[in-house]
Amino acid sequence: MTTQQQFPGLHWIWKGAISFVYEVHPRIVVKVPKSGEFEREQFGKELKVYEMFSRNPPCPSIVQCFFYTDNGIFLEYMRDVSLWCRIQNNHIRDQQTSVVTKVEKLEPLSLRKEWMNDLAQAVAFLESLNLAHGDLRPENILLDRDRLKVSDFDCTAEIGTDFEACMAPYGRILNDNEPDQGRRGSSGFLGPRTKQFALGSLFYLINYGFEVYGDRCLTENPNEHGRKVVDLLQNMEFPELDREPLIDNIINKCWHSKYARIAELAAYTDTLPEKPRTKTKAEANLVPEWHMGGLRNSFRSWASVLYRTSEAINPEVANDRKPDYSHDMGQDSSEDFSSKKAFCQSLEKRGLLHMLSLGEPEQLGFTTEWYRYSTS
Repeated sequence: MTTQQQFPGLHWIWKGAISFVYEVHPRIVVKVPKSGEFEREQFGKELKVYEMFSRNPPCPSIVQCFFYTDNGIFLEYMRDVSLWCRIQNNHIRDQQTSVVTKVEKLEPLSLRKEWMNDLAQAVAFLESLNLAHGDLRPENILLDRDRLKVSDFDCTAEIGTDFEACMAPYGRILNDNEPDQGRRGSSGFLGPRTKQFALGSLFYLINYGFEVYGDRCLTENPNEHGRKVVDLLQNMEFPELDREPLIDNIINKCWHSKYARIAELAAYTDTLPEKPRTKTKAEANLVPEWHMGGLRNSFRSWASVLYRTSEAINPEVANDRKPDYSHDMGQDSSEDFSSKKAFCQSLEKRGLLHMLSLGEPEQLGFTTEWYRYSTS
């Protein structure tokens, strides 16, 4: 009996750098590591991150994990394209230079603000665990309709360790004026500087519709454009910001490391979304507050984790309670989560992960299938 005959709901949907991704349920996928030593090592790093996540209240802006073993990670199915594909679909490019000559449309401002906040909240959640994503770029940010979540944690590491996956324009190498951050010409250490720089460039992408310097030709040879961007960013030379003053100010501050911690940035971006949101019962009973320049803002979602780690929290409301926000912002309720976890455990017991580890998808008889879910 073939794998597909034994598991008829199984479909191969993605080939990543270190893993293959299969749909096992209309709302669940499983990541299975490739067989190489490096790939399995990186997969092991991601497993450790999800293990840490499992010991804390879930962050609504991070792809939810239902179950994991050494050979697979079962995750919520973010059923649309990555942020990069979503943005790129609105581009008109010059075929010779790859310069973006026109952005046909931007997402609505309210959605852009919501995405900015989602990203900041995800990175601040990682910060509260003393972690940095390490590879924060639009390819690693997934969408389900308009919901945005951060994924891919194989490069995630503790704050203060070397920044190994530095890719312009979401990372920059150091110049002579930053000896405290690392050696000149290196990517430096993971921390508030690297995290907010990546966020600043992501905010730019979301609000301008193209990457930093993606709208101009910087060199005669298009193949040298990337190197020129690296040089400009190293010298702290950035494109002009001339759109939404409030958002431009945030981008500029991120690029220049003006936020002492990402928690500070996240508290501010939490004021940006314009859509009203009904408080959950847990939030009504427990409302931590943030003081920043005289501004008092209530946290949402995973605030209980964040506020215990920040010196800026009002001590009068600090305590050890951990409200469950898993039902908020598209997260599963405890009952739904338990049923999905049981479903994943059942697949593992029936030998799914063992069978998927026997070869690459094509060797197992799979062809890539996509967008299998309904539009409801």
